[in-house]
Amino acid sequence: MEFLIVLFPEQRAVWVDDALQGWTNTVLQLEAGQHDVTLGPPMNYSPILQRVLLENTSPLDPYRVAFHQLPASAIRPSPGRPA
Repeated sequence: MEFLIVLFPEQRAVWVDDALQGWTNTVLQLEAGQHDVTLGPPMNYSPILQRVLLENTSPLDPYRVAFHQLPASAIRPSPGRPA
C-alpha cells in the first residue's frame, strides 16, 4: 500500500481515479501506481487535476499533492448564472 496527502486550505472531498477516497489534509491509503487526483466542488481551486505516481511512500512520509484556492475574481460564472 501507498500513502497520499492532499493539501488544501479547507476540508474538501478528495477524488482519486473518479472515486471518493477521503478528505484533504489527511493521509489516504491507496494502491501503488499512477492515479488522477482532484477535489470535490466547488471548482475554486487550481490545478483541476493532478496525475501522481505512488511508490515508496509511508504513513509518516506520504506523497504530497497541493491544490491552491483561487480568488473569487478568478472563478468563471456557471452557465445560466448572471455574471
